[in-house]
Amino acid sequence: MKTLIIYAHPNTEGHNSTILKEVKANLKEQKQTFEVINLYKDKFDPVLSEEELVMGRKKKPTVQIKKYQEKIKQSKQLILIYPIWWGSMPAILKGFIDRVLSAGFAFKYVNGRPVGLLKGKIAKIFITTGGPKIIYKFLGNVPKRSIKTSVMMFCGIKTKVYHMGGCQTLDDKKISKIRIWVKKAFKNL
Repeated sequence: MKTLIIYAHPNTEGHNSTILKEVKANLKEQKQTFEVINLYKDKFDPVLSEEELVMGRKKKPTVQIKKYQEKIKQSKQLILIYPIWWGSMPAILKGFIDRVLSAGFAFKYVNGRPVGLLKGKIAKIFITTGGPKIIYKFLGNVPKRSIKTSVMMFCGIKTKVYHMGGCQTLDDKKISKIRIWVKKAFKNL
C-alpha cells in the first residue's frame, strides 16, 4: 500500500515530529512504501490566489500543485500530522487543502451535490493540542469533525482521526505514550 504523509509543523523536534518518526517506523515495520510531504520544508505557499479561485477548473494547476495531486492520486492511504492552533489546523495546511484538494480533482458537484473523487482512499489524521482532550470533547471537537467531514468525507476519503491532548512538554513518558498511540492506530488498518 502506498502511503503519503503530509506533515504540517515547523518544528523538527517535539510532539508532531515524534509522531512522524513513529509513523515512519510503523510503515517500515509493515513494509509499506511511503513518502513524506513536509509543507514547511517545501516552503509551500498556502495563499489561494484570485486567479486560482476564479479560474477554478478552467485553469491548469501550477506545477507544484499538480505534483502534489499526482502523489495523492497514486496513494491508497493519506496520513496527516499537525497541531491544532486557535481551534484549527495551521494556515499552511489549510492552504494546501484549498489549493490541492480542488474542484475537479478531489470533488465535483452533480446536480448541486458534492461527489468525492478520491473514493477508495483512507486517511489517518494525527492531531495534537496543548489543552487536554476533554476540553475539545466538551466543545464538540470541531477541529476533528472539520477535517473528517468537511474535508475528507467531502472528497470521498474514509478517515480516522487520532487526537492527543496535553502536548505542552515532551518528555520520556509522553514519547512512550506516542509510541503506543501510533502503534495502536496502525493495528486499525
